[in-house]
Amino acid sequence: MRKLTVTTLVVFITVGITCAQSKTVADFHKKYKDDRDATLVQLNGGLFKLLASIASYDVDDEDAQVIARISDNIRSMDILSVPLFDSGLTPAEFNDMRDRLKDEKYEELMEIREGRDKVSFLAQGGSNEVRNMVVLIREEENAVVMNVNGTLDMKDLAYLAKHGKKFH
Repeated sequence: MRKLTVTTLVVFITVGITCAQSKTVADFHKKYKDDRDATLVQLNGGLFKLLASIASYDVDDEDAQVIARISDNIRSMDILSVPLFDSGLTPAEFNDMRDRLKDEKYEELMEIREGRDKVSFLAQGGSNEVRNMVVLIREEENAVVMNVNGTLDMKDLAYLAKHGKKFH
């Protein structure tokens, strides 16, 4: 019995580690989350489960069903905004995060650049799903890291992209 308990515990810890946020993102959070000028928003899975439950009541509304499926599969979301320079964070250090995420098997899905402002979307996953998406936003005076832990189905994301104007 003890051997089974230890084995089960090891499996849960291993799964937890592999599904946890990136080490690069965790290090960034640890270093800057307590900066006096930083803004941190943390949303846990319970909030997304509640949203999924509310959205799933309307079984005839395809939009609501897509939102319910997406919400149900998000474990957490963290958004950390840090002022550049005032916090000690440099643009070069922030840009290096993207390379470190790629070393952690994150694939860059898209990059948007306007002047010095840049947004990079990175995620793990396969052809049918996106796991653990990280959005890096660098503006002239701020750097933002948005980390979404969960698994999102590509069909649901494509639906949102196609029907996105309805949600504005």
